[in-house]
Amino acid sequence: MTTPMPQPLLTSPDKHPGQWILGGGWNNDVWGGDFPAAAWLDDISPDNPVWLSRMDGHMGIANSLAMKIAGIDKTTNDPIGGTIMRTAEGEPTGLLVDTAMVLMFDVIEKVSIHERREALLRASRHALMRGVTTVVDVGSYFPGASAEKTWQDFSDVYEWAHSMQKMLIRVCLFFPMPTWARVSDLISENGRSLSQWIHLGGVKAFLDGSLGSSSALFHEPYEGDPGNYGLQVTDMDSLLNRTLESDKSGLQVAIHAIGDKANDMLLDMVDKVVDLNGVKDRRFRIEHAQHLAPAAANRFGKQGIIASVQIIY
Repeated sequence: MTTPMPQPLLTSPDKHPGQWILGGGWNNDVWGGDFPAAAWLDDISPDNPVWLSRMDGHMGIANSLAMKIAGIDKTTNDPIGGTIMRTAEGEPTGLLVDTAMVLMFDVIEKVSIHERREALLRASRHALMRGVTTVVDVGSYFPGASAEKTWQDFSDVYEWAHSMQKMLIRVCLFFPMPTWARVSDLISENGRSLSQWIHLGGVKAFLDGSLGSSSALFHEPYEGDPGNYGLQVTDMDSLLNRTLESDKSGLQVAIHAIGDKANDMLLDMVDKVVDLNGVKDRRFRIEHAQHLAPAAANRFGKQGIIASVQIIY
């Protein structure tokens, strides 16, 4: 039986052979749960490299040409904190999970400054049309990727929009946790608010992947996949040390956790941070807090941790 081509995975008619086709937003749950494969894209776009990210940003699908350009084949090892999905014979299916996506990002054409600036303006107008006047932007960083892109967006896009009086909505910016010292210096020089439009919030990090990509970290294995408990995408010692330094500097810390084990690990880590840095109103955020063990919910309240929940998760 041939799996029907889902509507989100359509090629672009205005691309010349060899040009990248980029997109995203697909959700395999919409068409029954089966993950897409490179062959789905090869049939309709054999002459253009294609990369389409999943709606949660933790997985993407590449066609065969894109994988060839990226040098991904049967011999390519999974990076730490990521997975190259494979067939029973070990061949890559085209799906890359979490840090494995960096293999593709390293070869994809870069988005121009003009396109990024236009994207901010379009997104701002879209938000205003729906009555949204303030957003939190945690950047495009994820483990394994360069933290510099978030800083480039800050200087090339946000500072440009502010200087040209083109800001339409208020934004609270979070930066990659590995650059916490840089954020601290920026706040020391300019204060928390650069203007009424731009507020410097804190730092963001990750502990696991996502449920839809089968990479959220759980105590129990995924149903039908007994060897898969999800992915821990950041080393805990490194995460603790950076959290301690960020917290000492007065930065608000937001860390992504979706699986119940990942949330428990973060709750335990916060206890250590409080023991070492003392009690204060730090407003620690666990981003998503999607799946919790039975005793975890009470710990959020007791420890004063914000469960930063989004409807999409």
